[in-house]
Amino acid sequence: MLTPIAEVLGFVTYSQNVTSVMAPTLLEVPASNYTSLSETLSRNVQVKGSLEVSDGREIAFYVMDAGNFSEWRIGHPSAILFAKPLALTYNFTFTPEISGPYYFVFDNQDTSRRTVIFNLYTVEVHAVLSPIVEYAGYEASLVGIALTVAGIKTGKKKLVRQKISTPSSWNCKFCAAENSSNSVYCAKCGRSQR
Repeated sequence: MLTPIAEVLGFVTYSQNVTSVMAPTLLEVPASNYTSLSETLSRNVQVKGSLEVSDGREIAFYVMDAGNFSEWRIGHPSAILFAKPLALTYNFTFTPEISGPYYFVFDNQDTSRRTVIFNLYTVEVHAVLSPIVEYAGYEASLVGIALTVAGIKTGKKKLVRQKISTPSSWNCKFCAAENSSNSVYCAKCGRSQR
């Protein structure tokens, strides 16, 4: 709750947590064929990677989710998250909208095989509150509790005062006539109010 205010005041720093998902991997892509790697990725966690074709000839690179990869493999139209049709070296970044398996496809349309070096990692950014702001939340809660307790005690005193003071007159519960405070019977209908 305090983070947006702390950001405006400059009491927030950001740290990045970089996690290797796939260490640099050497892949052999057969001639006129493809090779794919899959990895389960988390929703809203930034993914970065790179590829480099080691023999200096281009290759096509695609990224897609599991359902679209299945469609692509059998030749049906499919949605590709992004594509690099002619890549020698390529750095990419994307953030998955859903958690699940994602496929990284290396498609070789040439008549000779390709060797590819591929690397994949995730980057999570975390907001770190200054200790001043972090503990201010507890202090604000304590002040709120103290004010609430003081308000409850003050409210009880007012109620007690109202109960002690006696009204100067009362209305009959039977005929609604106004009577003086020291009378027990209604002056109009004569009924007792007790």
